[in-house]
Parts: sequence; structure tokens; C-alpha cells
Amino acid sequence: MKSDKEETMMTAKLINVEGSKIKIELTLELSRSMLDTEINIQKGLNEVGCIASKEALKYLDTDGSPLKIGEEIWKSKGEQPKEYQTPYGEVIVNRHVYQRSVGGKTYCPLEREARIIITSTPLLAKQVSSKMSGMAGKEVKNDLLENHGRKVALSYIQRVRPLVDKSCCNQGSTGNPY
Repeated sequence: MKSDKEETMMTAKLINVEGSKIKIELTLELSRSMLDTEINIQKGLNEVGCIASKEALKYLDTDGSPLKIGEEIWKSKGEQPKEYQTPYGEVIVNRHVYQRSVGGKTYCPLEREARIIITSTPLLAKQVSSKMSGMAGKEVKNDLLENHGRKVALSYIQRVRPLVDKSCCNQGSTGNPY
């Protein structure tokens, strides 16, 4: 038997992508419990955030055309799926991965353009780093779950923290809204 929370209707749909603009529709079911309604709103907004983040990452990817880096030509191995962690949830993006014709290491322009840290988008990495400055890892894990609806592994939190440098999160930003 499903609980009321499991039966709650909630859907976020990508309606349109036009250049750098996206349109997303969210449908939520309200509850007679304000707390349940607020939890549903948070889940719905996280769904919207995942859809928007996925589209933002795709927007930063290349079209698969060969790249000239220095004197070398790098060719796309095609789109390959990868999981990325965002403040709203995990998203899987098919992105171009490049390699030289002689083989060797690969390069993903999307990850450079998006300033991915391990598999985190900059805002999630910044949030984790900020929380870690005042809390232990387990507390950060609980805070992300309780206050943001984000379930993340403690090992993930511990790996991201040392790699975050405030300057990396501010590069390419058009302003800090906080």
C-alpha cells in the first residue's frame, strides 16, 4: 500500500528549448498538510532544477566537430552518457568526449566549460564547501537531505571539499546573487 506522499502527483516537463532559453512546466498536487505540500513543492522544484541543469549542461557541450588544440586535432568519440551532481539532483547527460587519433587521454569540453568539479556543477560544489566550513561531513550529508532534498554519499562530500576554490566557482559568473 502506498502512502499519501507516494501517491502525490508531481510532474515537471520540458516544454521547449529555443537557443539559450528553456520552458518547463510543473504540476503539483496540494495536500491538506502544509508540511507535505512544502515537501512536494521542494521535490517539484528539484525536478525542474534537474531538467534545467541538464539542458544547461547540454547547451555548454560542443556539436561534435573536430577540435584543434595546439597542433593536434581531437575528434569526438561520439556522445557518451555521464552522471552529474547538481543542487537539485543527479542528471545524466550525453556529451561529446574527444580523443586524438593516436589514442591516449580523452577530453570533455563540456566539463571545462561548465567548470565541473569531479562530477559536481559549480553551485553544488560551492554549497558543499560552504557547509563543510562549519559542519562535519555527516552533518553536511544530513543538511543536504533534510533542507535541500538531496541525497549524497559522505565519500562524495569528502572528495569535493578539498577541490573547491572559491575563485573557480566565480570564473565565468555574471554575478553572485547571494
